Amino acid sequence: MVRLSNLKQLNGVTFKMLDYQTTPRVSPAPLPAMSRDQVCLIGAKDAFHTSYAGLADIKVPEETYRENKTKADTVSYQPVPYQDFADATRSIFAEALNLEPVSESYALAREGQQMFGKIVFPWDDRRGLAIALRSSYDKSIANQVAGGLDTFICANGMLNGEAMISLKHTLNVYERLPQMIREMASRAAATARQLTERLDAWERVPFHDDAFHAYVGILQGRGIVTAHIASAARNYWAACRSGDLHDEHGVPNLANAFQAVSGGLQRGAPRRAFQDFGGVDFVTDRLAQAGGSMHDAHIPAWDLTIEEF
Repeated sequence: MVRLSNLKQLNGVTFKMLDYQTTPRVSPAPLPAMSRDQVCLIGAKDAFHTSYAGLADIKVPEETYRENKTKADTVSYQPVPYQDFADATRSIFAEALNLEPVSESYALAREGQQMFGKIVFPWDDRRGLAIALRSSYDKSIANQVAGGLDTFICANGMLNGEAMISLKHTLNVYERLPQMIREMASRAAATARQLTERLDAWERVPFHDDAFHAYVGILQGRGIVTAHIASAARNYWAACRSGDLHDEHGVPNLANAFQAVSGGLQRGAPRRAFQDFGGVDFVTDRLAQAGGSMHDAHIPAWDLTIEEF
């Protein structure tokens, strides 16, 4: 067992390591076997893929403090090194699930000031359990973790809009962030089971071409997807229906409609991924409750609510 609570230096900056107590550190998983299964960069003009090792190349900023106060109790910003966040997330989830991750991938944007990651654990024959994480060094994004499913066919991330949690870069983040990850990890298996049941139910809802186009129209009209994403989703649906892409997704049902929109969302900006996937998940489930009927579905207004830890 390894207790990680020591001081260390990175790029000339000294900081504490996250304290996840008796949880053993799990080594990084390899990159996905196919490059398309990495964190998607389409929609993020200045983003680039990197490895776990590459996360250490970005300089960690120093802590900041409020003016005219002592440092002891007035820290206004405490950065968490990207590698440390990834290590804690991977290790705590591995312990909670009693599983080893099968792959992980990362992307950086704004010259490394924003980080996006995806760690995938085995789940069933068709899907992996995906843990998405994101953070920043420029204070634009808090430390955030979300859970969902990752299909092995095409690795379109499916994040549950109700399963995400966030912690700001403030005082005591080194102690509280592992607690937040542990809280999320304790829900992971239940979340994955819920999503599996939901997707299996959606597969039983017939959903033909006209319904799909109306569905995409609702998502675009509600501002959940952009015109660019809507167009990509239509192309994805058409390619699957014709057999040119993923025969498994060519069956006209609600689950594959969701899959097509998930494919379109891969062309969205990574910083919007949690919100976009959550909105699509919400609308799709409302349609499922109405048996796929646009006429009978009641779809109230939706907005992302991230649980603050």
